[in-house]
Parts: sequence; structure tokens; C-alpha cells
Amino acid sequence: MGTRPTQLDVARLAGVSRQTVSLVVRKDPRVSDEKRGRVLAAMESLDYRVNVAASALASRRTSFVGIVLSEFTNPFHADLVEAMRRRCEEEGLVPFIAPVAVDAQEESTAISRFVEMNVGGLVLISPLLSEGEISKIGAEIPTVVVTRNHAPDGVDVVHSNDTAATRLATEHLIDSGYTRIVFLGYDRQVPGDSAVCRSEGYRAMMKERGLPAITEFTSWDASPEAAREIVAQYSTGTGVVCHNDSIAIDVLAAVIESGLEPGDDVGVVGFDNTRISGFPGISLTTIDQRWEDIANRTIELIIDRIANGRTKSVDLSLPSTLVVRGSSTRRNLADT
Repeated sequence: MGTRPTQLDVARLAGVSRQTVSLVVRKDPRVSDEKRGRVLAAMESLDYRVNVAASALASRRTSFVGIVLSEFTNPFHADLVEAMRRRCEEEGLVPFIAPVAVDAQEESTAISRFVEMNVGGLVLISPLLSEGEISKIGAEIPTVVVTRNHAPDGVDVVHSNDTAATRLATEHLIDSGYTRIVFLGYDRQVPGDSAVCRSEGYRAMMKERGLPAITEFTSWDASPEAAREIVAQYSTGTGVVCHNDSIAIDVLAAVIESGLEPGDDVGVVGFDNTRISGFPGISLTTIDQRWEDIANRTIELIIDRIANGRTKSVDLSLPSTLVVRGSSTRRNLADT
């Protein structure tokens, strides 16, 4: 495998100094159009890619990327952060991961520590902070918010369309013949948060189909008990739309504990398509929001801000699809 071309390689091909190449990379206006054109042509010829670590150092920032997340036991977060870690290392960035409790103050403390470290960029996964607080952070450090449906000016956001995706999950359970459709999610009233948008998508589809909405809410550490209560109360013929795969797996466990069959007796749909959802014995129907794409695009946006000095916000909504498995497949379609 060949070595990655450097700024010195570009400078030699373009017939300019390495400093001129560095100025072109930073979009410095002092470079003449003629020299800029030669440098850009040389970059294209060599397939030169900006060394993000070097750009970070040149801007007096470190090549570290701080990643703040709660619910570290959530398999989606584990999959997402692992994909981000891999992409950071490919790009010469060093990821620092800060797991925190589901608490805005803990988030703020972790972010403050990263600011003190002068990290090159920040990734905030499902933050509880207000948009005003996030805006202040973004004014100091290149910041990307992940899995919230909007962010303030100056901050990038990468997400799926949670409302549309949950409508899709709800419609699937209705069309599969379940007589009651229940939503089980988190009561997390943060503007743009996935918890808000997913419950809204469920209610919109139930209203559209002329069916009563039944919404139940829990916390991340109380979902097993909430799942057992839903199965006990509604039992056979029920379909459950879950905020994420973690909750959905708790519902599957409750169904099996009750002597019922997932799919035949109680339909379950998760959200995230984590690795575990496709395991034999789990076979969870779920929304695939492409966590690998989310991770890659997030780091790309961080790189763009660090290397190119971009300040304009990007709102990137990635498509989601429904992956149908055994947890919502009814072999016996007779109403019970």
C-alpha cells in the first residue's frame, strides 16, 4: 500500500512552497488565484487529503475529539461510538469518550472538561442541554449534535427523521393485525429530542388510522418493569412500538416470561437496528437508522469544520428503513 501524499508532495508538483499549500488548505485569501489553481490541481492529481490532526495543531487546537453520551449500556450508543472511534483513528484524530448519567448537569461538566482540554471538536449524542447552552458551546468548539432533530445556528446536527420512522413502525404493526398498539418510550421533554419526535410519529399514525393512542413512558433503568406491566395489562393481540432496541428487548423478555410468543401473541418493534437485534432468538423488527452512516457523517462534519474553518450549520437527516423480523410476524392471524 502506498504512503499518503503530504503537503510537501503537493508543493513539489505545483512548484510552490509547502507554506503556500498550507495557506491554500486554510483558504487564506493572500494566495494568488494562479498559485491556488496550481495547488488545487496538484491536490486532485495526487488524491491529497487534508491531515486533520495537523490542521488542528495549526489552529492551536488538539487533534482530540470529545464524545459525550449517556446510557452507555444502550447497544445503539455502543455501536455508534465504536464506529466513530474507528473513523477518528482513520483520520488521525484521537477520540475521548465521556459516558455520563442521563443528567444535563453531568453533560455540562463533561463538556466543560473537554473545553478546558482545548479539544478539536465535540460530538454530543442525544444531549439534554438547551439549545442556548449548545449554541454557546458551538461558538467555542466545532460541535455536532447527534440523534436530535434540530440544533441551534453554528452547530451541525446528524439524525434520522424520527417522526417519519416511528410512523412507519406503527403502521407496520397496525397492518400486521394487532388489535391494540402501545407506544413505550422516554418522557424526555427536550425540543427536537428523539423521545419527543418518536412519540409524536406514533400518535400521528394512530390518529390517521382512527385508532386510540396508548402512550406509556419510562426511564432507562425502569424499562424492564414498564415492559412487564404493559404485557400484563394488554396481553395477547397487542403491538408495542418501542423508543429503541433496548426497550424492545425488555418487552420481548416480558412477553416470554408471561408464557406468550413474540410475534404470534405480542408484536414488538424497536428502533436503531443494533447488532444484537438480529441475533437468533431475538429476531427483533426494528427501524434501521444506519448508525454507521451517522457515525461517519458526524466525523466528516467535524473534519470539515477543523480543516476548512466552516461556520455555516449543516442539518443532515439520513433515511431510515423498517427491518421486519420475527418479533412482529404473526403466524396465527386469528384475533384473540
